[in-house]
Amino acid sequence: MEDINLLNYLSQNNIEVPDGISLSVVNLPSDLDRSLQIEKAKQENRHANMKFTFSEPTYSGLGDKFEWAQSCIIVSYSYLKQNNFNLGYSPGEGSIARFAKEDYYVPLKKFITLIKEHFENKNLRTAQFIDNPKHYDRLFFEQAGLGWQGKSTMMLSPGKGPWQLIGNIYVEKKFKLEKKNDYSCGSCNLCQISCPTGALDDDYVLDSTKCISYWLQSPDIIPHEMRERLGNRFYGCDECLISCPPGQDRKINISSNSSVDLIEILNTESEELVKKYNWFYIPKRDGDFLKRNAIIALANNPSKNSKDTFLKLLNSESDLIRFYCIWALWKIGEFYLLHKYLDIENEESNLVLNEYQRLNEMI
Repeated sequence: MEDINLLNYLSQNNIEVPDGISLSVVNLPSDLDRSLQIEKAKQENRHANMKFTFSEPTYSGLGDKFEWAQSCIIVSYSYLKQNNFNLGYSPGEGSIARFAKEDYYVPLKKFITLIKEHFENKNLRTAQFIDNPKHYDRLFFEQAGLGWQGKSTMMLSPGKGPWQLIGNIYVEKKFKLEKKNDYSCGSCNLCQISCPTGALDDDYVLDSTKCISYWLQSPDIIPHEMRERLGNRFYGCDECLISCPPGQDRKINISSNSSVDLIEILNTESEELVKKYNWFYIPKRDGDFLKRNAIIALANNPSKNSKDTFLKLLNSESDLIRFYCIWALWKIGEFYLLHKYLDIENEESNLVLNEYQRLNEMI
């Protein structure tokens, strides 16, 4: 027998729903399984070697994970309260995507933990998944009536658009289901038009091998053509988010400066960068990958001190740093200086040697 409405239940138990939080529920078993969909993307290499939910699709894409679970509560947190626009960047400045300005998962985790503790105090079993590779976070989103999957592949809601994070908590209790709504993108394809690399050319399909956000989080060598397209981005790309009409009803602040000093980043110890940007996805938790991003961004948006910074970094013990500095000097037209500052004859890294030889042949 179905229980009461979820929101009424929370109210009766003095659980306040914070601003920005939306939630709904699906009853289980759901017979919902996205395993084949995730596996298909993996087989077609559209995941571009990302692990996360692709590591174990048969489990991450499965809706009915627990025999005891009677419902799954889906919690959405709308994290963008104001659109902050940079009208431009000065030389040497890089950009961080708005979705990564801070750890927006904190309020979501806090609220879901509150719900989890409530049910556990009533001796009811729970299992929560927040940004977890073992669960496809958007699995129940449409079924719960919270919104729809856009052509950008992100989950959209009226008045929120894509500016939201999703968490799930399985509970040993059944709730009354909400009335479902039908939404869609219709003929809108602004996200596809805005994507600078064509990663969204096919409706509702993301080709991660062309996605700027992916490459800035990838441990793989970033291809030359993609380095050019990264522009001055230090972390993330906002283009498909800011172009989405359902997410536009926000106050706009054009006086905000959200840039980062790329040379300052390159002069910071890698370990400190990992601590400073602890909510970023950083491959292997190695700050050298953030420095890699900064080198590329600085080469695409150089300042008067860029050349000296790159030359200094040629003495780095990191093969990765030296590798990208070679390209950066080539990009800003200072490749001829390498023979003075890089001991090619005694270079032991094949990665560095191959990049030097390739760029030298191109010249």
